[in-house]
Amino acid sequence: MRLSCILCFSAICLFAYADIEPHCIRKWPIPPFQCLYLCQHEEWRFLRIPRFTVEKKANGTHCRWFGLFSGMCYNGRCIRAKNMPTTPEDSPAENVTFAVLL
Repeated sequence: MRLSCILCFSAICLFAYADIEPHCIRKWPIPPFQCLYLCQHEEWRFLRIPRFTVEKKANGTHCRWFGLFSGMCYNGRCIRAKNMPTTPEDSPAENVTFAVLL
């Protein structure tokens, strides 16, 4: 019983932390696209090329917009910081109004 509880708890922890960030052995920058990077998932081996995926940097990461202006990464693109759109997911919770049921 105790062993099954421990295994269940470890499985829950594994699934809870699985989607936070992709497991990258090394992150390779892509110079023209500052808000994207190549994620290397495996080691280099003899006659075997590792698997690569293109991943987005986190929203709010600093970048250079057209190489001249300061910007921020938003959904994989570099945009000017003052023109950053806000979505319902980005807005703070205190701005949301709730209907009161009587």
